[in-house]
Amino acid sequence: MLRLAGPAAASFFLCLLSIFALRPLAIAIDLIDRPGGRKTHHGDVPIVGGLAMFMGIILGVGLLPVSEATGASFLAACAILVTVGLIDDRFDLSPWTRLPGQMAASLVFVLGSGLAVTTLGSPFGNGELVLSGHGAIAFTVLITMAAINAFNMLDGMDGLAGALALTALLAIAFACWTAGLPIAAGLSLVVAGAVCAFLVFNLPIRFNRQVRCFMGDAGSTLLGFSVACLCIQASQGPVKALSPVTTLWVVALPLYELLWSTLRRIIRGVSPFKADSDHFHHLLLKAGFGVRGAFTVFVTLAALLAVFGLLAARLGLPDHYSFLLLIVTGVGIVRLMYRAHVLWRLIPESLRRIPPLEPAVRKPGR
Repeated sequence: MLRLAGPAAASFFLCLLSIFALRPLAIAIDLIDRPGGRKTHHGDVPIVGGLAMFMGIILGVGLLPVSEATGASFLAACAILVTVGLIDDRFDLSPWTRLPGQMAASLVFVLGSGLAVTTLGSPFGNGELVLSGHGAIAFTVLITMAAINAFNMLDGMDGLAGALALTALLAIAFACWTAGLPIAAGLSLVVAGAVCAFLVFNLPIRFNRQVRCFMGDAGSTLLGFSVACLCIQASQGPVKALSPVTTLWVVALPLYELLWSTLRRIIRGVSPFKADSDHFHHLLLKAGFGVRGAFTVFVTLAALLAVFGLLAARLGLPDHYSFLLLIVTGVGIVRLMYRAHVLWRLIPESLRRIPPLEPAVRKPGR
């Protein structure tokens, strides 16, 4: 474990230093998020978190004994996403313009590393579902793009996307370490190290307001892709740290957000890519939780879901029961979010008096 801590620490410190170094560059090239319109944050904020995390990850991966094919394809795919994300952060690309880049990055990783989803476990209790050939590649690309967009949807409030990614990464690292997959655990910790450094500048706390930065689409797509790749690595192959169903628990909250947002927009007759203000964190804010309250609820829920999934797997809960519980829990969480005002009234008055930090939502989620 100590040997894995070195690359993670290197990733952390390089990301930390990169954010300070990139701030003047962001101002010079106008890579700035300004309030106005649907953006309600205070002040001009540099969008350098995504590029800084990528720089930290490059160093950390370079210090790990990762196979050349896996390491090179992972970093090449990340480079595509960060490049497209930076262009989007600067010029605000349309969703349909971003999708080809996401698909290209997913294909680069799958074809370069040879990693693909070849089994889905037994989510329906009637035997293992197996994929092969072009079907496995297409499905892997599809779920990777879904993860990319799920984390992109979360990036509407300070600290949210980073904290949920960190929760998933630590759960994956723990599972891989205990299953005897130290390289996968090390890669998870490298990405987690970069995320921790970014959160120093992005958590909804008062001391970082003067050095605050955003990750932008470069960062949110990078995190979604990294989590997806690590879930694939942990759940496929001869040694499995997690079952495919258990990986869904690790990313349950982003998954629920993505599925419900897509379904909600289709029911309303609008494009699934049309931004709105009905994401889970919007509902919590409307109920009165405020920035830090909504953040706390989200991170607590994500951690509980991940821990439950890991414990259920450790106790030998069959896949089909775990999958059924996952669906029931998702329905319950959607209902809970729409009744968040009831939950708010149950909170002691003393805890409600925490002064607000600032308007929390920078933009309606995508």
